[in-house]
Amino acid sequence: MNALPNPSGIGARVLRKEDARHLAGKGIFVADIRAEGALEAAILRSPVAHGALRGMKAGVVPPGCHVFGHADFPNIKPIRAAPRIPGFRLSDFPPFAIGKVRYAGQPVAICLAPTRAEAEDIAAGVALDIEELPAVVDG
Repeated sequence: MNALPNPSGIGARVLRKEDARHLAGKGIFVADIRAEGALEAAILRSPVAHGALRGMKAGVVPPGCHVFGHADFPNIKPIRAAPRIPGFRLSDFPPFAIGKVRYAGQPVAICLAPTRAEAEDIAAGVALDIEELPAVVDG
């Protein structure tokens, strides 16, 4: 027996109201909204999957721009992952790496600047001192 798709449920066609303005180049996105004094952010991420984070050194950081890592936010507590999965060990998930990077792409720092391009340039100028460690494999 072939069931017809529910016309008002999952998989139903939805009238998209935004198409006309997007096709005409008149769409507005969050990135288009400018608030006076707001800064753009670029996240600096670990290039290695497992390593000892020995430090970081920012290159040129123009006035009004900033580079922050874990040490700059001592009052921010890690998120505690506690899913109800048998055998899962509780783990803390800090917003930035602390002493060790545990996966490629883990956030290490945040770079703030008046424009996204400036924030990315600052992030590109940060030197990470990470001693790559061997992979951890459980059998």
